[in-house]
Amino acid sequence: MQRVVMQRTAAQRAESVHRSVEQSLHRRLYLSLQWMRGRPVGGYMRCLQARERLDRAAYAALHDRALEEALSHAHATVPLYSSARWRAALAGSPPTRLAAWPVLDRHTVRTRAAELHSRSLSPGIFHRHSSASTGEPLHVAWNPHAAAWGWANEYRAMLWHGVPPGARTLLMWGSGHPLQDWVKNCRVFLTRELTPARLDEAVEYLMTERPDLCAGLPSALTLLARHLRERYPDTPGPLVPFVKLGGEQVYPFQRQELTQHLGARIIETYGCTEVGPIAAECPAGSMHVLADNVHVEIFRGEEPVADGEFGELVVTSLCNRAMPLVRCRIGDSARLAPEPCVCGRPLPVLTDLIGRASDLFLAADGRAVHGSAIGQRLQSLLADAPQGTVRQVLFQQIDPLRWKVLIEVSGSEAPRKGSAGYDPTLDPGWVAKLAEMVRASFGQECSVEIERVPLVPREPSGKFRYYRPAGATPMRAQAPASCVDGP
Repeated sequence: MQRVVMQRTAAQRAESVHRSVEQSLHRRLYLSLQWMRGRPVGGYMRCLQARERLDRAAYAALHDRALEEALSHAHATVPLYSSARWRAALAGSPPTRLAAWPVLDRHTVRTRAAELHSRSLSPGIFHRHSSASTGEPLHVAWNPHAAAWGWANEYRAMLWHGVPPGARTLLMWGSGHPLQDWVKNCRVFLTRELTPARLDEAVEYLMTERPDLCAGLPSALTLLARHLRERYPDTPGPLVPFVKLGGEQVYPFQRQELTQHLGARIIETYGCTEVGPIAAECPAGSMHVLADNVHVEIFRGEEPVADGEFGELVVTSLCNRAMPLVRCRIGDSARLAPEPCVCGRPLPVLTDLIGRASDLFLAADGRAVHGSAIGQRLQSLLADAPQGTVRQVLFQQIDPLRWKVLIEVSGSEAPRKGSAGYDPTLDPGWVAKLAEMVRASFGQECSVEIERVPLVPREPSGKFRYYRPAGATPMRAQAPASCVDGP
């Protein structure tokens, strides 16, 4: 027995050494290649770690100087900011006074993108494109310095949890880049191709390679977790130490399923095409604004509100000199916490984040209700369905009084509750609870039609929406905004 224990210990030690060498190799390769491309990600990461040791007053002063430099550059080099609206608003005020600047909306960014390009473009400019999940895509120009600064912010946040660049990663995302993915030590599974067979491949990688991190869209990783426990219910956990979520709104039921089925610590991240990474979760559970990369304000209507009040997110890029966006309304809502996080980091804290401020549905009585009300209630619905039977659910509003719910069900036929192939859509009690969930959010007058489908469609970008107006589809397929590398 003692010999067996010693052999097991030796094997574990050898695996630990092998993994450490693997991480170091991929980290050095990635950071070296970025440096050769003029993107010193490693140096910026060290700079960010040094800044975290500042007290809040010193950090705030540093942030204010970065904001003033960004505003001065934008005012001096961007044609749109010299046009009539901005010229009138900034008349009599220094360009470094953010309160004087008008708010940009996404329509302006989309239709007047050429006027938002800086006249002093440097070599290496590339473009990022939004996922177009709420309409036409945005195209934002980036300079290498800004891209490197954004990636450094993302990796720095993962270092809070002890996850370095080069960690072995299973990535579920809307696009992949084979060479870049290998350099970063990522095995990518495209979210547009999540068939049962492809999910089996992901589970096999998870069980045999035991990655240090699973990362990607919350809906895709939750689907993987359900598939794992459906097909391999006796697999011992935890299977992965950390799960990094981004690209979609994160719901409590997803956190619960990922923690339960994978045994993982959840790390939520948040960003957008316009300014890159915006916030990331620390070990204490707070979403810290990545204030070295972006300045965040909360607006209600056309005016900013005080910390602690809820409203729409308005962001200003601090680093992108190619297409500097000042006070850009990005379509999401949140609040800035008035108190600092207990972790001691000087970064502001973002709370109550709700994606897509435009995802408002009219209730039967005329009230505007955000679709996330459905996402928050999904846990109770899924808890009543046997493990592994329901793959996805999509709520479609036809009009304020009519809803259609598409349900993708695993397995095939058997109608008996508790059997392996039980179909909850054939259970009147389960269907009644689903319909009541819709009515509780949008009115008892609503009629709810349930349809069982072989596949609930994702967006062309690979993202998944749990709710949308019937017939709403994106205009073109793009990769999700966050975590997208440059060319």
